[in-house]
Amino acid sequence: MPNKQINIIFFGNTNFSNPTLLACNKNFNLKAVVTNKSKKMGRGQRILDTPVMTLAKEKSFKVIEGEDLNDKSFINELKNLNPDFFVVVAYRILPKSLLKIPKFGSINIHSSLLPKYRGAAPIQHALLNQEKLTGISTFLIEPKVDTGKIIDQFKVEISPEDNYGSLSKKLSEAGAELIESSVTKCYTNSADLIKQNDSEATLAPKILKDDLKINWNQDSKVILAMIKAFSPTPGAFTTINSKRLKIFKAEVIDCNSNNDVGVIYNVSKNYFDVQCKHNSLRIHRTQLEGKKVMDSKDFILGYQNLGSSSLL
Repeated sequence: MPNKQINIIFFGNTNFSNPTLLACNKNFNLKAVVTNKSKKMGRGQRILDTPVMTLAKEKSFKVIEGEDLNDKSFINELKNLNPDFFVVVAYRILPKSLLKIPKFGSINIHSSLLPKYRGAAPIQHALLNQEKLTGISTFLIEPKVDTGKIIDQFKVEISPEDNYGSLSKKLSEAGAELIESSVTKCYTNSADLIKQNDSEATLAPKILKDDLKINWNQDSKVILAMIKAFSPTPGAFTTINSKRLKIFKAEVIDCNSNNDVGVIYNVSKNYFDVQCKHNSLRIHRTQLEGKKVMDSKDFILGYQNLGSSSLL
């Protein structure tokens, strides 16, 4: 049940944060939204807001731009709002000076079944490891990242068709469903808090640029998992004739050609195949450096002599 007596300050930056932001406004007294400061981007220095900033402006929520989280005036502004809880979704690590402010504590929504996949990229790592099941955890934030006592968890199946985009959407919606009960339980002191077992913890570190490079001397299933983990953004990539080629959609083909790994063969009207260490990948959606994302059909039409080309 909604309780507008519970004062919430929400922290978030990304599209993943937005469903929970709306749930907090629906169920509680949303005092303010903290998000990163808008940045000037590109040649025209166009001001770019975070997705959370964009939504907050649309809904006329009070917005506080969090630049220096240890700034005294910033801290005092948050204190003056008398929050019962901070709710944190896809934001930065909060310093101890902030964690002391809310009366009942700070709740984080994390996109894994903790203690598995602690860290910045749990969705990507679950897909990379070809997991069949993941989920959402709500927990009380402690100074050490992703180690706090668990309030609630909700399991989410990973379908064979899921990629980062679709799984992120499932998990963000699950988090929004979970936040009302998690806040209410902590507010009424009825939460059955579970201490995390550190011996069962696994890590999901931030994805780096080098992690996106496809190594064709791997099993086709491993490469397909990588493509899914980085689709639709930032995109797993290879190179063709010294140009970067991102691959966003593919499928495993139970076929081994006589070609070396990374060689393109069987170019048809709508797809092309690439030899991997074991079996092949059929490529359906790509983006050549300097071009837009397109189906393989359009890529093939615009690329001469694709057959027997090597991907590096």
